[in-house]
Amino acid sequence: MTWNGEHPIAPGAQKVDFVADTAYAVTPLAQPFVDLLGKLAKDGDAKWALGKTQSVFGKDFAVFGLTRGQNFSECDLVYVKHGLLFWGARNVDGRGFDKEANRPTNLQIPMERKP
Repeated sequence: MTWNGEHPIAPGAQKVDFVADTAYAVTPLAQPFVDLLGKLAKDGDAKWALGKTQSVFGKDFAVFGLTRGQNFSECDLVYVKHGLLFWGARNVDGRGFDKEANRPTNLQIPMERKP
């Protein structure tokens, strides 16, 4: 996670880049997702199973737009106010956060920390 300075969305909001350069794993928690992963699996992949974690680090993984040999990265934003954590909202036209020009300009509904 790299902090890249202030984001103009709100005072205190920060530009943040996420890079999965050490590990990236997926744990499917719904059977329809397991079924989809099974259909998209490539030779050499382990069989996908409900609740079973598999590494997708450094592999082709079309579901998340991953390409073998390239690290996943996103240009996002983070904003914390009154104990609430806001991430950037997905672009309505479907663009990913794969480059600075696609960094979000709106906030998602906040997450609240439960004691």
